[in-house]
Amino acid sequence: MGLILDPKKTGSELRQNRIFQVEPDVDKSDIESVVEYLNSGGWLTEHKVTESLELEIKNYVEREHAFSVPNGTIAIYLSLLASGIKKGSRVAVPNLTMIATINSVLWADATPVLVDVDESLCMSYEKLAEVNDLDAVIFVPLNGRTGDGEKIEEWCKKNKIVLIEDSAHALSSCYSEKKCGSLGDLSIFSFTPHKIITMGQGGMILTNNPEFADNIFKLKTFNRSKEKLDWHDGFGLNFKITDIQASLGLSQFKKLEKYANKKKENFNTYKNNINNSEIDFIEFNNNEVPWFFDIICSNVEIKNKIRDSLEDSNIETRDCYPPLSLQSYLEDIDKTNLENSEKISERILWLPSSNNLKENEILEISEIISSKV
Repeated sequence: MGLILDPKKTGSELRQNRIFQVEPDVDKSDIESVVEYLNSGGWLTEHKVTESLELEIKNYVEREHAFSVPNGTIAIYLSLLASGIKKGSRVAVPNLTMIATINSVLWADATPVLVDVDESLCMSYEKLAEVNDLDAVIFVPLNGRTGDGEKIEEWCKKNKIVLIEDSAHALSSCYSEKKCGSLGDLSIFSFTPHKIITMGQGGMILTNNPEFADNIFKLKTFNRSKEKLDWHDGFGLNFKITDIQASLGLSQFKKLEKYANKKKENFNTYKNNINNSEIDFIEFNNNEVPWFFDIICSNVEIKNKIRDSLEDSNIETRDCYPPLSLQSYLEDIDKTNLENSEKISERILWLPSSNNLKENEILEISEIISSKV
């Protein structure tokens, strides 16, 4: 039976009774930031505070242009349109990713091409290099791991293929020479409540390409003429956020380094205290920051046993994304050569991973997992 929420209880009261798989970490400084903005008489919609957030993040990842949008799905979609992807375009997508990645390709009326993952759970360079006639690649540093990202970037440059980095999981992770959010022609972030920083909902597109930047601006602002307010140069929609969200985002961004260090510390606490021969970890290098804390179980039965035991102790977990190749509505897409993602995903369990997870909670979780063989 799932958790039954009591509407009379506050979030903190519920928190005392359950360890969630993930929850937002919003503190007094975040609340004060939003209240201060609301008391300032600002216009509420996207304006100066949003511009400040865009400036902070584009400087952080060393990009030239940044555009806030309502969520990560829209960020991928607009990145595809801005880079010329259209009906008939072939776009490579990792078989192990959140559904938004492939849905954005379908929304753009393009053709997704599924590519298997390697041991990092990211798109395999070797498998990608076997694919012909691609117009774009979406690389996902899944769970903050960077995999073959830099190698894929070089391959895309050599073959003149658009590379979009779906870095929804990876703000604060780094490749060997650059931050996540700076790979390829365009990159995106997501700021939903379970990301490392949040503003409730929200996404961001980043690029160094001035043509793509101009296209994104037009697509998200009704394609409004720069000379005349209510004249339009073509089709466009409203994909703006609000300064209310951005005020929370700015406050959260100030704590990014603290959150990243806490994520690394918590992963190591799990790793050092889980002692179960049926459990393995996928390593993070020193430049990578975990989004969720994942374990790989020797088989599905062990995973289910651990998940059920944790649930009996009021501790929430989450199964890894199922491979896209197993989604029934994607039945018309080629699903060959995807064995690794199909075999490994069903054995992955995501443990509690909130920024504010306490050491004693990790030790409790680790003890339960260690006792289940």
